[in-house]
Amino acid sequence: MSEPWRPAPDAEVKLDLSRLKGEPAGTDTRYSVALDGRLGDEWVADFRALQAESAVGRRFELDRGRGAVRFSCRSVDGTTVVFEALERLEELVRHANQIVAVRRASGPRIGALSAAPPAR
Repeated sequence: MSEPWRPAPDAEVKLDLSRLKGEPAGTDTRYSVALDGRLGDEWVADFRALQAESAVGRRFELDRGRGAVRFSCRSVDGTTVVFEALERLEELVRHANQIVAVRRASGPRIGALSAAPPAR
């Protein structure tokens, strides 16, 4: 039995770790990792809403025009911290994919994810 909330393979956004780049920026290293897949308005809105709700998510900067996400790590922290950041980013991307998939499977009843409380 298929799961209706799983994104279709062609609609899913993924990290392309083969295009991970790092460059020195003072005492930090600024990383950029490419995203593979279509960054539609719906997906971008959900990704940004997830970022706003999470202190961890705020460290990532989505560059929709380049299809990439940027983040920084202190140069002295080493690769473990970089891999942890990539794992967190991958989880954010996966969660945004799931939200879009659930909305598409449910039809127009489910609106955009919002960090704001509902209006009264």
